[in-house]
Amino acid sequence: MLNIVVIGTGWWGMELGKAALLAKDQIKVLGCCSLSMSECEQFQAACGGRIYSDYAQVLADPAVDAVLLATPHSLHWTQIIAAAEAGKHAFCEKPFTLTVETASRAMVACEDHKVVLAIGHNRRYMPGARKLKSIVESGDLGRIVHVEAHYSGPIEGRYPVGHWRVTQSEIPAAGMTPMGLHMVDMIGWLLGPIARLTAMTRHQVVSYPVDDTCAAMFELVSGPTGQIASHIACAPAASIRIYGTRGNVDARGNFSEIRVDPVEMNGASTLTLFKTDGSLTEELRALANACAGQSEFPVRPLEAMRNVAVLEAIGQSVQAGGQWVDVRQTPWTRKELGIA
Repeated sequence: MLNIVVIGTGWWGMELGKAALLAKDQIKVLGCCSLSMSECEQFQAACGGRIYSDYAQVLADPAVDAVLLATPHSLHWTQIIAAAEAGKHAFCEKPFTLTVETASRAMVACEDHKVVLAIGHNRRYMPGARKLKSIVESGDLGRIVHVEAHYSGPIEGRYPVGHWRVTQSEIPAAGMTPMGLHMVDMIGWLLGPIARLTAMTRHQVVSYPVDDTCAAMFELVSGPTGQIASHIACAPAASIRIYGTRGNVDARGNFSEIRVDPVEMNGASTLTLFKTDGSLTEELRALANACAGQSEFPVRPLEAMRNVAVLEAIGQSVQAGGQWVDVRQTPWTRKELGIA
């Protein structure tokens, strides 16, 4: 049994707690910790457990095996390091961190203290996404030449001014940080990492002082080209389309629809629909298995770091007026980090 505490009890922390309850044969929710007592009380009413006074109290509790971080992005790396030093496994919601350097420091800490570091890219556990991966790996599409991805949704009015989720420093690439990163991870999972990119961001319409549109073109290490966009000022949209020499596959509606179109003019297209999504619970079961030493967590820290590297490269490209930027493929070394 994996004993967990959820850190951060906003919208997503609550979702993680509810998902953990559906895996009660493997996971026990010991409680929660947050800056908001009212949110903690709501979490406790829904998921049980105790309310910890602060993060230090959580880490000092010998009964706690792992922490689930649903906290501001900029805090992730220091919270992961603190958990590792306390001998606790760490599950961290995406984005892993906001820079490759801080991701590298968190990775080193978890390696040194031999604890599991799991990053929450839950789309990988969706049935539609797994179907998409099987299609790509089957070779039925032929040689992949291009990929297009999009993940957007309206954010206006959802948060009070000053909330961390609408602060430029916490979402430096518009919708790419909170939403588009799902598709960055999908691209890496399906086709391999992004090698280089050019990007632009704009502030156009939202009332918050953040960029609301982001678009990038890129080249994969394996050769195909691609483009990705993520905005926080339009209707919800989540899709990825992969183009191959023998056919195209289109995943729409947040992986609820998978359509395959063959190259042949008279060939028959296929459409598969998916209605269920237990991805959060499946993700937490994978965490429990990894912490028990039964299997490696599916999202490797290196993969999550490369997703962060894409965010960082987007920022560098924007600052350079759209210049092409190489995406770092490896963590900072111990020497670069100043760690013996």
